[in-house]
Amino acid sequence: LEENSHLQSKNGVKLVRRSFDLWPLVESLIHDLRIVAGKESTRLINHVPSDLVIHADAGLLRRVLQNLIANAIRYAPDGQVIIGAKYVDNHNSSGLASAVECWVSDDGAGIAPELLARVFETGETDHVQSGGSGFGLAIVKSFVEAHGGEVTVESTEGEGSCFRFVLPSCSDE
Repeated sequence: LEENSHLQSKNGVKLVRRSFDLWPLVESLIHDLRIVAGKESTRLINHVPSDLVIHADAGLLRRVLQNLIANAIRYAPDGQVIIGAKYVDNHNSSGLASAVECWVSDDGAGIAPELLARVFETGETDHVQSGGSGFGLAIVKSFVEAHGGEVTVESTEGEGSCFRFVLPSCSDE
């Protein structure tokens, strides 16, 4: 929480957007999070195309992905976590003409249907598995929305979850 507090201003989240390759950022996160995943317990797989370029705040996007990957590792011990991205056109629900969709999916415990609608709310945490602060997914939502994007989740108990977020692929500022 303290680490993210300096990113907030009176006018919202401070963004420093630039264009960069997403694959190396994801590869770096996988390298950093292997310790959390355990040497052979949870497999982390980078399915981001090596030529995919995104226009975003690299630091904030790193934090979004780090949070989603760490959560996936937590709920998919001995499973796999896939990080992917692709260009999408005419993303109707957000009104974005051209965008990049990113996702983090796992084959872990999944989320109970009655909790799905609240997972991005501040203070919402898993009451079964301890250790969560209830702020991680709220921060993810805040950072994605600051980019003009949206975040969603699909999940089935016992089968896993997939968190997706869509960001504009170029600057319209």
